[in-house]
Amino acid sequence: MSSFWLDSISMNNSFMKLDKDIDTEVCVIGGGIFGITCAYYLSKQGIDVTVLEQGKVCEKVSGYTTAKITSQHNLIYKYLIDSVGEEQAKQYYKANEKAIENIQRIVEDEGIDCDFEKQDAFVYTTDIDELDKIKHENEAVNSLGGTSEFVERMELPFDVLGAIKFPNQAQFNPVKYVRGLTDKIVENQGKIYTDTKVIDIKMDEDFYNVYTERENVVRAKFVIIASHYPFVDKLGYYFLKMYQSTSYVIGVDIHKKGFEGMYINSKDPIFSYRFAKDGDRDILLVGGSDHKTGSKIDLSKAYDNLEMEVRKYYPNCEVLYKWNTEDCISLDKIPYIGEFSDFMPNVFVGTGFNKWGMTSSNVAANIIVDKIFGIDNKYEDVFKSKRLHPIKNREELANMVKETVNSLVINKFKVKELDFSEIKKDTGHVIEYDGEKMGIYKDVNGEIFAVKPICTHLGCLLSWNNLDKTWDCPCHGSRFDYRGKNLYNPGIKDLETVEILN
Repeated sequence: MSSFWLDSISMNNSFMKLDKDIDTEVCVIGGGIFGITCAYYLSKQGIDVTVLEQGKVCEKVSGYTTAKITSQHNLIYKYLIDSVGEEQAKQYYKANEKAIENIQRIVEDEGIDCDFEKQDAFVYTTDIDELDKIKHENEAVNSLGGTSEFVERMELPFDVLGAIKFPNQAQFNPVKYVRGLTDKIVENQGKIYTDTKVIDIKMDEDFYNVYTERENVVRAKFVIIASHYPFVDKLGYYFLKMYQSTSYVIGVDIHKKGFEGMYINSKDPIFSYRFAKDGDRDILLVGGSDHKTGSKIDLSKAYDNLEMEVRKYYPNCEVLYKWNTEDCISLDKIPYIGEFSDFMPNVFVGTGFNKWGMTSSNVAANIIVDKIFGIDNKYEDVFKSKRLHPIKNREELANMVKETVNSLVINKFKVKELDFSEIKKDTGHVIEYDGEKMGIYKDVNGEIFAVKPICTHLGCLLSWNNLDKTWDCPCHGSRFDYRGKNLYNPGIKDLETVEILN
């Protein structure tokens, strides 16, 4: 089953593959909501901008979100005050509130029909041990000049002990919104190329050569890396500051009018609720089942767990959509926005949006566009991408390093040999065969697909995802299908395939 957003509208499929060398002022690598927003702002100012998208526009993370436009990023503000101080916490809040205004202004000024509507956002709890955290978060937001309030009643179909309410937030259809932006980019003489995979960026005097898989080159003065997780990683040290998390969503017809508001609970297991418009009916979007990408866990019940939760309150509901995606998680819970690296001037990045990409993408686009124009952005300090203080989060950093070291092939213990006949149909395993490790998937018909299960990013041993039938990296979240085709960054090369001789 697919994403409700992508099913609701087809993107402009008239975009072509890049088949020649070109020059441009700004090259944006990535056609999700962040990259397209950058290109929209730049093209509106008359800048010659070119977007290169590996697949189709908005058909990765941006098309698989719950699409809440909010500065309410779960219980973050007390944490920010305690970790980076009141002033930077205030800047984080104001930047995201400004992003809500920016998105509404774009929708209205450009006449984009994307089901944009104002909604209140809530973080709730049913756990008495979490109640004080909710109240302290409300106090923190108000100390920053925010307008949140503590409430005990809301429209959810079950009782809660309390919640923090952020008024005047918003929601929309992200694919319709991005479609509207691409139309304006083209109208403003911007260029968008799809099915165009970028494999490298190299400096050439005062310009950059952006190399594609088909050996075409885009020459640009400025480059924006909007590829979700930076595929050019080592110079920016993002592999030490960020990991990826996978979460799941189902779209449900409850056969009645939906309730108002956007909701998420404060403690694992996380459940997120909001309704989306589908003509005359309301579709309930329920998200959750989060886990670190590549975790060696059974994922077969991820959607079932969400469905079981919904059926407690709507036993006759009908599940229409199922999807999942990855989000980049920064160690200090703040996105990385700005210069990519000291070694690559005029290359910019926006990443680590921590599952709140609708507002974060707009914050990032405004900061980076200002930097290209040489304008100081009053919010940029809190998001500086070259900061190293996330490493102060020693516990999570230690977990990342341990996970990486344990997953490097040179540090793995020998895997027990398995005969192919022992592998059940529709399952995958890492096995030792003929002296080498192989990733084996046996499909429902008994056909064997073999790859070298080594991530093409930093060489970590991959894990089998028994839900999506993919090979996932536990180190930094790269994903590959069972045939070895790359699906998610930071790895960009496909896996080596292995021919099985019977």
